Amino acid sequence: MSIIGKVRNFFAMEDEYEDDYEYEEQQQQQHQQQKQYQQQQQQFSKHVNEEINHERNASKQKLVSIPGGASLSSKVVLAQPREYAEAQDVADHLKSKKAVVINLQQMQIDQAKRFVDFLSGTVYAISGDIKKIGTNTFICTPDNIDISGTITDMLFEEDNSIKRW
Repeated sequence: MSIIGKVRNFFAMEDEYEDDYEYEEQQQQQHQQQKQYQQQQQQFSKHVNEEINHERNASKQKLVSIPGGASLSSKVVLAQPREYAEAQDVADHLKSKKAVVINLQQMQIDQAKRFVDFLSGTVYAISGDIKKIGTNTFICTPDNIDISGTITDMLFEEDNSIKRW
């Protein structure tokens, strides 16, 4: 309060209730500001909740294709080559992401070794795998197919008379 206001107040020229009105106006302004702030907070939290719900719904609807996954059908090719020249056909199957089971029983031993060597290089180049699953029988798989487990030597003990390589 200024000096003039004090003098007026002393002589009762100024109304004492004027300060009360100013106080009430300040209280009302503060109350309105709090309401506005609360409304803004509610709108913000509503907006954030809507964004979260929208993202959740959008993520449920997204489909992601996995290369070599369930969208592609995996195939296994059975091959019983008779000569080394058929190695390229087996390699082509591997390059097209197909597993190949190879029975080399009808090949000569020296050609069968060359055949396995060729396929070993092919499998290495495509990051695949090759495993022996029986006497003169192999499985070659590309990188999209994993081989798990092993076949014990019990299978091989049956054929003791056959020369192994």
